[in-house]
Amino acid sequence: MWTIGSWYEEGLAAGRALGEFIRGRAGHVLKSYLGWLPGKSREEIGRLLTEYNRKRLEATPDLAKFPELRGMRELIEAERRGIREGAGLDDVLAAVHFDGQTYFHREIAGKAQGAPKAHCSVAYFATSDHGPLLASNLDTDIHEPYAPPGWPLLNEHLIFGGVSSGVFLDESSPEIFPVPVFKLIARYCRSAPEAVEMLDRYRLFAGPGNLIIIDRDHRIAMIEKTACRMGVRWADGFGFITAMTQEDPAMKAFVSERRAASLVARGLPNPCADTRYWDAQDVRREIMNRLTADARSDPTLEKMRALMQYRGPDGVVADNGDILAPGDPPIEHTIKMQIICLAEARALWWTRDNARNIPSWENRREDVTFTDVLAWN
Repeated sequence: MWTIGSWYEEGLAAGRALGEFIRGRAGHVLKSYLGWLPGKSREEIGRLLTEYNRKRLEATPDLAKFPELRGMRELIEAERRGIREGAGLDDVLAAVHFDGQTYFHREIAGKAQGAPKAHCSVAYFATSDHGPLLASNLDTDIHEPYAPPGWPLLNEHLIFGGVSSGVFLDESSPEIFPVPVFKLIARYCRSAPEAVEMLDRYRLFAGPGNLIIIDRDHRIAMIEKTACRMGVRWADGFGFITAMTQEDPAMKAFVSERRAASLVARGLPNPCADTRYWDAQDVRREIMNRLTADARSDPTLEKMRALMQYRGPDGVVADNGDILAPGDPPIEHTIKMQIICLAEARALWWTRDNARNIPSWENRREDVTFTDVLAWN
């Protein structure tokens, strides 16, 4: 049973355990806000997001349509108190942590720009020489904070992963209440189809993002989501998602049309650096499709590593500030890459060494062993 006390204690524990990461991440997003909203001070951004948070919490949805949300405001407020206390957040960093990303997508990116460039990837093999494998790349600028690998299960039945979607001039959702959609899925769902059904019912409260949900029967839902729309593709045993590209035909058409409109709105030619960047994301998706299909007949940990760290003449999956064309700005870096051996409760991981300018795939870190978890096989 969920209680105000249990949500507060859970938030407090998370804040204490991840305090350094939460503070660093909030500070990183705040620095981005100072660029997105030139002329506004740190304190003004904090007040803006605090007011936005108040409006969101007061926008209670129809409880007849969303009965799982009864009492949710009080639970959210308790969890946030716990996180803030545990992580030692001041007013501004708390406001950024709790609502910075949502405000950006709905009030800045959706009306003018697109999402910040970050094209992470997540891949799953149902079997290998080390059992089921879940891998992910964190692709962003070299200064973004990250934490060591964490255990990826939503509950004992479901795995979840998410990356960005790169929607420009997205539609605006009429729902703004901060529904913790994936906490609801963790509580109520026991299979990938159940999770997709709940996500679809709550689709106006979640996204944008490309998502992957995997269940114990190795059913894989690969989801492409904007603020209001959702496309779902299914796979058995082997699948992946990668950011800023779409494979569902309807979603691909919508995002492509929005990107074209954004070029006009921003006075950019076609082609330009942005269109070359988008094309490179489609190439990465095609490479991952090919390597995932190739791995099916004899899946191994080494093939997963080769997939996630791929760099070839046709394109890359792992990045290193590469330049797509003369005069274009460098793209992102894969600052963290991990493979979780789910049956062994162990993670291999690599990170970029900024001080020595060493790319992530050349800097293996000490393996992480998870304790007090239910292994996945």
